[in-house]
This record gives sequence, structure tokens and C-alpha cells, in this order.
Amino acid sequence: MDQSVTPWIVEEEELVFNHPFIDIKLQRVRLPDNRVIPDWPIVHTGDYINVVVINRAGKILIIEGYKHGIGRSSWQIMGGYVDKGEEPLTAAKRELLEETGLASDRWTSLGSFIVDANRRIGEATFFIAEDCYKVAEPDNDDLEEYTMHWQSKNEVIKALKDGRIQSLGYATPLALAFLYMK
Repeated sequence: MDQSVTPWIVEEEELVFNHPFIDIKLQRVRLPDNRVIPDWPIVHTGDYINVVVINRAGKILIIEGYKHGIGRSSWQIMGGYVDKGEEPLTAAKRELLEETGLASDRWTSLGSFIVDANRRIGEATFFIAEDCYKVAEPDNDDLEEYTMHWQSKNEVIKALKDGRIQSLGYATPLALAFLYMK
């Protein structure tokens, strides 16, 4: 990583919009050449996790349902927000149990990533949960209605190519998992 790059200096920051699902701050930033940007937006929608859930037969859990930002039903993977003070792996285990009633003893981190390098948006942490098994009934309070079904790796790869998976937040961890799984 190049350490010679000079970071921007945040001189002021003002919270201009606060909502349970999003915060927007405007920063006054000074660039390395001394130019000033008076109103650089930083958006935070919350840090989240997404998990590629794989059962003991090697099938991948697909959640199918409506997402309002997409405006239609699409294929998704399991995910949720990280509560304040919560570690991402703890959030992933909690969400897996709440949304699906499943648990796993085999977790692999696929990394943490800033969603938008310019505006931040949030930090996304991705995992694989392998050899998942049922321990309870789902206890989910999501707003969306959805169905869950198990798919082969090949069918999920087809869905990435044909548009059934519409969100970068779901496509990215699946692609990373496929690199890891070879």
C-alpha cells in the first residue's frame, strides 16, 4: 500500500440529515494542494454483514424476495446490520439464526470493505458459513417477505450472469466465496 499519498484534512463536519436508516454529514475538507471543498458529503447507512450460507450437501442458501431499492424481487443471500458495539462475526451468527434458524461451526471471513470509496456508505463484512444445520425456527422481523431455497453453485453462477442477483452487496460475497471455494 502506498504510504506516500497525502490524505485530505477534515476541517469541519456537520450532521445535516439524521434518520434511523441514514446519516448524512457535510465535511469541509482541505486537499493536499490546499484547495478547499466546503461541502463533501459523507453518507452512512450502517455497517452490515452478508453470509454465503452452505449446507452439508454443498448447496447455497438463496433468499428470494422484494427489495425496494431494486424495485422488484431478486435473489439475495443472508445478511443484516451490525449493531453498535457488535463484532461482525457475532452479527453474522445472530442474523443467520434469526433469519434462517440455522447455525454453523465453520466460518470463513471473506474480508471487510467500504461500500463507496468516496462517500463511505458503510462497511460491509462478508463470510462463508459452511456445513449449516437447523437449530431453531426462524424468528425474523424483516419488513420484506421472502422465500428461501437451496441452489447449486452452478445455478448461482448462472444467476450472477443472467441478472437474478441484482445487488452488488450480494454478488460480491458470492464471487469472493467462489474464489475461495475454487
